[in-house]
Amino acid sequence: MRYRRTLAVAWLGRVSAGSVLVVALFGCALLPPNSFLDPTKVGQFPLEAREAGIRRILSPRETPPGIASATDPTPEDLVAVYEEYRIAPGDALGLAIHDLLESGRPFQTVVEVSPLGEIRIPDLGTVKVTGLTEAEVEQELKARLRESGLLPRPVVIASLQVKRGRLYHVIGAVRQAGPYAIGDPDLRLLEALGMAGDADANARRAYVIRREPGAHGELPAAAPPAPPVEEGLVIPPPMEEESVYPGSFVSAFGRGQQEPVATTQPPTRDELAEVLSPTPPQTSPAVRPAEEPPPRPFEPLIIFDPQTGALLPAEPGPREAVEAEPARRPEELEEPFDWEEVEGVGLEQRVIAINLVELRNGNPRYNVVIRDRDVIHVPIDTGLFYLMGEVNRPGVYAFGGREITVKQAIAISGGFAPMAWPQRCELIRREPGTDKQFTRTVNLDAIFAGLEEDFFLRDEDILNVGTHTIAPFLFVVRNSFRFTYGFGFVYDRNFADKDAYGSKINPETLRIQQRASRGLPY
Repeated sequence: MRYRRTLAVAWLGRVSAGSVLVVALFGCALLPPNSFLDPTKVGQFPLEAREAGIRRILSPRETPPGIASATDPTPEDLVAVYEEYRIAPGDALGLAIHDLLESGRPFQTVVEVSPLGEIRIPDLGTVKVTGLTEAEVEQELKARLRESGLLPRPVVIASLQVKRGRLYHVIGAVRQAGPYAIGDPDLRLLEALGMAGDADANARRAYVIRREPGAHGELPAAAPPAPPVEEGLVIPPPMEEESVYPGSFVSAFGRGQQEPVATTQPPTRDELAEVLSPTPPQTSPAVRPAEEPPPRPFEPLIIFDPQTGALLPAEPGPREAVEAEPARRPEELEEPFDWEEVEGVGLEQRVIAINLVELRNGNPRYNVVIRDRDVIHVPIDTGLFYLMGEVNRPGVYAFGGREITVKQAIAISGGFAPMAWPQRCELIRREPGTDKQFTRTVNLDAIFAGLEEDFFLRDEDILNVGTHTIAPFLFVVRNSFRFTYGFGFVYDRNFADKDAYGSKINPETLRIQQRASRGLPY
């Protein structure tokens, strides 16, 4: 009876141990890693549909991709402005002035507006016409002709022959980049891209760089006039100081003209004796001129380390030692430049972000009006990302104009390699505009299981999928045994000799090869 109880307890212990093992294995399949024997099998496989977001920024130091200052179109960008054309530098202006040079015959010419915005007319001189309309140019010329007395009742006709003032430029991934004229004030972005041969099919985003009002700047003002001089006041010109003795030839005849020589009293006998004495007179320290240091033959060379860029102490010169300054880093030598303090033109602009996919689909929000001096920039897709480590196809991949997530990148590479460990992965990302990069740990198992959000890759990203110490053992275990449809199992090549899974060579063929190697006949 006691023996039966012992067998029952042993049997229950084995069943309990087996149950615990089965529960542990199946429990591990429900949490990352999804399978203890095969960590490369990832996924969440939910019973119901789930929704999750995709991150674009991984750390507070990062900025959104694209131009940081870009904004979405506003309702004002969709309204066309109809106004009369105003003359700009480079325009060709046609003029007809009756009786200007010859009575009864009109004077006709076509002049080009200079970069200063002026034109030249015979007998009238230079006239500034930039910023004026055709009618205003006619009124300005009539007033100038009447004031000068050339024509009491002038007849002037002005007409623009070539308009170069209203232009827009298209650059980037288009077929025909370059400047284009704005013939219609209601020119839209789709029409502008069509004139340039359309954007590249892989392009997903474009930017319209627009100058803000007042960003064109004004021409530099002339020098301020000299202050008025009161009548009867004579200001002599400044004269150069000369350290010469009175009565010398340099002062009297040095500049080619006679200057009055000041008359002095003849020296006394005591003064002559003091001058002719062998010992020079002692001068007062208060009036003794300061001795100048001897000039150095050359300045010390600036030596720096080519590896770090740090300045090295200069070697002392032959005459005097030079105190070496402490080496400073290159970023300490460069003073920060404040662009806000620059008084120039063209610094005020606005960047409008355009979604080309929505624009092609007919979304009117992005079909903005093209204005004067707009620049349409379609970025050329040259983005690359790198996959390495335990993936089936590591290498360099192009974005192709699309936004690719981490899940999509793993799918592009053919999935995980047999010894991959999705929980151990790292992302190496370069900080834009600097020579710095940061490394971030990524749990791909949690991302595929829906416990963490997926994120978009960026240009120059490196995704490295790692492995684990026990990964080779799990690989051997899951490839060593193959379960059959019955209750048994078979072993494969990991526990068999080569004859168990490979074909043998025919003995006759082996004998022929041995005889041929010895040079014997068959």
